[in-house]
Amino acid sequence: MKIRFLIIFLISFGVYSCKDAAANEIKVVTVEEMNTHLQYGNVQVVDLQPEVEYNKSHLVNAANIIYDKDFRKKLEKLDKTKPIAIYCTTGAVSPEAAKILQKSGFKNIYLLDGGIKKWIAEKREISETK
Repeated sequence: MKIRFLIIFLISFGVYSCKDAAANEIKVVTVEEMNTHLQYGNVQVVDLQPEVEYNKSHLVNAANIIYDKDFRKKLEKLDKTKPIAIYCTTGAVSPEAAKILQKSGFKNIYLLDGGIKKWIAEKREISETK
């Protein structure tokens, strides 16, 4: 009886440990996958581009949080419990920002592979700030 309880406990512990680890991982997503998250998910969208680039093109409803020395402080206005989708211009900067999000306790981090340039190349909807 004790062995059976121990086996059930170890299996349960392993399942829940994996589940928690997966919830805090960074998921690199394609343009198509990002589009799906934006359409059907309750996701926070963060554009890491400099303000000039953000004004030229950004995803609909994206908040411009520039990746700079004050990035960690700027994250305080975001909800750590909600999924977050981030991108930069080409996909070069966002992986480092995603690691900071992860270390800061954000869950379900989606990172757009190729950045906004790839999004535009695949002729997806963008916004401009006038």
